[in-house]
Amino acid sequence: MTNSSTKEQVLENLKELISSKGYIYALCMILFEDFHHDLDKIHLVNYREKLSVKECSLIIGFLVQNEIDFTTPDSPEKVIEMKERTYEVMHQLHLSLTPSQPDNLKELFEKHDKGEDISNLFNDKSEIFVKNGGMVEPMFYAGDGIYDFQYLEYLEKKYKYDKGWLLKNKNFDLEESLTLVREVRNILHKKSKKVSLFDLKETFSQIAEKESKKLKKHHSQKEIEEIIRQQYVWASFYQYRNLFRNNLKKNEADKEDWDFFYKNLLDLFIVSSEDFDKNDNFSNFIANFSFSPSNDVNKDYNGPGYFNVLNSRPFIKIDFSSYFVPINFLVAEAVYESPFYWMYDDKDYINKIAEHRGNVGEEISFELLSKVFGEENTFKSVLVTTKKGEPDTDIDVLCVLGNKAICVQVKSKKITMNAKRGVFEQLKKDFKGAVQDAYDQGLVSRECILGKGAKFTDKEGNEIHLKKEINEVYIMGLTTENHPSLVHQVRTLLSKEKEAPFPLVVSVFDLELLVHYLPDPYDFLYYVRQRIALMDYFFADEELAFLGYHLKYKLWKNDEYSGGIIDTDFGAIIDRNYYPFKTGLSHLLSDKNDPILNRWKDPKFDHLAKIIKGSNHSNTVDIIFNLLDWSGETRKDLVDHMIKIKRDSIKENSDKSIATTTAPEFGFSYQVFRNIDLNNLDDKVNIYSNAKKYQQKCDSWLGLGSFAKSRNLVDFLIYLDEPWSFDHEMEKACKDFFEHARGKAIKLNPALSISRNDPCPCKSGLKYKRCCGLSRL
Repeated sequence: MTNSSTKEQVLENLKELISSKGYIYALCMILFEDFHHDLDKIHLVNYREKLSVKECSLIIGFLVQNEIDFTTPDSPEKVIEMKERTYEVMHQLHLSLTPSQPDNLKELFEKHDKGEDISNLFNDKSEIFVKNGGMVEPMFYAGDGIYDFQYLEYLEKKYKYDKGWLLKNKNFDLEESLTLVREVRNILHKKSKKVSLFDLKETFSQIAEKESKKLKKHHSQKEIEEIIRQQYVWASFYQYRNLFRNNLKKNEADKEDWDFFYKNLLDLFIVSSEDFDKNDNFSNFIANFSFSPSNDVNKDYNGPGYFNVLNSRPFIKIDFSSYFVPINFLVAEAVYESPFYWMYDDKDYINKIAEHRGNVGEEISFELLSKVFGEENTFKSVLVTTKKGEPDTDIDVLCVLGNKAICVQVKSKKITMNAKRGVFEQLKKDFKGAVQDAYDQGLVSRECILGKGAKFTDKEGNEIHLKKEINEVYIMGLTTENHPSLVHQVRTLLSKEKEAPFPLVVSVFDLELLVHYLPDPYDFLYYVRQRIALMDYFFADEELAFLGYHLKYKLWKNDEYSGGIIDTDFGAIIDRNYYPFKTGLSHLLSDKNDPILNRWKDPKFDHLAKIIKGSNHSNTVDIIFNLLDWSGETRKDLVDHMIKIKRDSIKENSDKSIATTTAPEFGFSYQVFRNIDLNNLDDKVNIYSNAKKYQQKCDSWLGLGSFAKSRNLVDFLIYLDEPWSFDHEMEKACKDFFEHARGKAIKLNPALSISRNDPCPCKSGLKYKRCCGLSRL
């Protein structure tokens, strides 16, 4: 169902339903039930059965095109009927907005039949998935992409350079506005506690099944359905029993009781000027963010992709001092987004807006990323100069970890209404400004870094010396705006050469979550690497789902499948964990319901990784990535075996070794020796590692060694990364070596055991106690 007339008909049906007597009360029940959940079980909520913020905003957008009718409905049954009809119509709307891939494919084949060359068009995903309104549905039904508290946390950072203009022209004080938004939230939250909400659909289905069995003996199927229906209506209101005058008793509520209930139901969403008597700035605040419904308000609103007054003015005035706040999320959104449009209307200030947004974007990105990589490895506003002498490009934020780097390009382009309506050319233009330009700039920067001949300086002209030789640069596009369906846009609209690397494109709000859950730079970079490497393998609607899946299972390709679809439920596990943490409610929740409390990583492996990171080897990142590529079970077994043979070596006073590989790309060996000739230790581990690497035909090999008498799990590390190739001399040497050694570790001549003051065998130049000796088992 892709015909636009179908969509128009559905919207007309919706408007007719909205105009029904007492509809506002059915809507209030939907708003309350679909946006209030038990935080401890929020990840278990089936959001497919509930309406989203955007869907409810659409309904209210049509509702306020006329004065709201607060007349009470004819009966409680009518309220439930209108409520259920709303879900039906909204489902029909979803079907009517379903992407038009079949139509687009038909159009391509028609061009082919006319003799046109369409080979390039088939390689252009936008021709199939975006044209003819193909992006409307993904944008409208995408997740919110941000938490309400993120809007509030970033408000002052976003407008730090615009405080003067906002105060002078709109009486908008950033700090005061934050206080008021939080007060509104607290008022509505306090009222919400009057309702004893339960999952009616899940609970009642079980009750109905038992009740039906009892009724079968004395009632017909039609009578049973009617009885169950009446019980469902009563149960629907029972959770609101505290809103009734005399509480709710089955079949005993009269008209006055119901009138009392409807008034209290509406009051769950009401704030009044009297609530803010102590705050003189409320009048200025409410003037900026409220409106009165009428025939002239929102008259140009026609559904998805059109401007909805509710998004900029979420307070609906219903009398001289009372305001209906249907969706609290929209309050935070409006306070965050509206100031930009106010300033944009001032033509004399437009250039300042662009300058300020660029500066703020870099500052926020740098602040977040430096928490992961450290300020000493994070650089802002980097100018890249090659032999020409003039800067070739610039990097907004550059992060370095060993021989790897992330090149971050920040953009602040908003998506326009025309793009949200599916206008193809406008969508491509908006995407170019927000994503494509950042990617193209990142490619140039990446080539300069890998080309080795570039010079890097900050804005003041100070040269930035990269400590290690960088052999890979990951491109990250970062938008300071909340773009709907950003992941889907990148997948279908990005223009790139076949062999060119993908970028990872996220919003600053996504980045905050990545930084929170992946604070270790190796873990963070590994996630970036996996997202980019598996861009054409895994599919999800939003970054939150990718992160949730990674935290629970790890993003890794299963060769048994050609691809994987990550359900949005994986994003919900972040909701369950992060939202309570940020709102200070974590202490109220149980650990047993936390879906990501136990991750795919484990403490023993983390200990080994810490030792390797502390070695300061030039290929530390490659080593950690290779180990992370192994399954969690393999890594656990590996470390368990290391610990076991170390203890066995001490107990049996004998040399021990293990060697393993799960893929041709990477292998591993670990040796423990009783007596150590310090001068020959590196040679012995080197010989064994080289031999095992060749025997196993691996391209890279990690060799670890340990002294039986030391308290450390690892005392020596060697990493070999020359690609495997056949060699006659190595073939013979390996055959002789393993026939003689029979797969065991090399026996060494008796010698002194290592002292904490001896030079460290890893050849760092430091004393053993200052280097590898710091890592204790």
